[in-house]
Amino acid sequence: MIEFIDVSFSYDKKGITVLNNLTFKIEKGEFVAIVGKNGAGKTTLLKHINGLLRPTIGQVKIEDENIVKKPLSEMAMTVGLAFQNPNHQLFAETVMKELEFGPKNLGSDSNEIEEKIQEIAEHFGITHLLERNPLELSGGERRLVSIASVLTMNQSILVLDEPTFGQDYRQKKRLGNFLKSLSEKGITVIVVSHDLNFILDFAQRIIVVSQGEILKDESTFDILSDEILLEKSDLAQPVLLNLAINLRKRFDDFPLSYNSDELVENLQQILQKGEK
Repeated sequence: MIEFIDVSFSYDKKGITVLNNLTFKIEKGEFVAIVGKNGAGKTTLLKHINGLLRPTIGQVKIEDENIVKKPLSEMAMTVGLAFQNPNHQLFAETVMKELEFGPKNLGSDSNEIEEKIQEIAEHFGITHLLERNPLELSGGERRLVSIASVLTMNQSILVLDEPTFGQDYRQKKRLGNFLKSLSEKGITVIVVSHDLNFILDFAQRIIVVSQGEILKDESTFDILSDEILLEKSDLAQPVLLNLAINLRKRFDDFPLSYNSDELVENLQQILQKGEK
């Protein structure tokens, strides 16, 4: 679905190389997280996926096609990008008009647009905000609206920059479950995030970036279990996973789970055994 081949990038010919010789593939329907320190090159990498930036050296392919000369208008039909700062994305008078804008410009049927907006608004719990001005909403609400406005366009690839910032636990869970359901339907989901608890619950794979290079590209559990790598990348291991790993050292049969809900359930079983 997505392939980077020896991609390097700098913002000017004499400038510092922000991405350095990146090579990786992301398959159709994968849910992938990109993590790393601030300034590691994560957002620059994302902007290469939808064509906002073009490689200085190398190729970016979407569905086996080199996108270097593909117009942004065509890329927008395949790749949806929600920016880290929703204020850079929101402009319409109401949330409804914000959500309508993309699919209308792609020529979608009006009935389909209305159904899609209602579906997504219900999933995100923003139905009551549809007639509000998005710039009058809270920071967390604006972020939800900016993500929802991308999801209305039915692209095959979704790219989200820090989607959980400003969200409470319930909103994160709702967002993660919805993105996971899209992934299961074959839509490729890529998130940049510092929220490793969210990533542990929903992403299948993590790409760790440092100084424009890939440090490691493995399954979510393998990455988040690597304490040396996390420390090197200034990332904190999710608390529940850390606790489970330490319990495994004491109880050989303690299962190491991929999901925080399962981890809590396993911990409760240990406590119940202790009470008996």
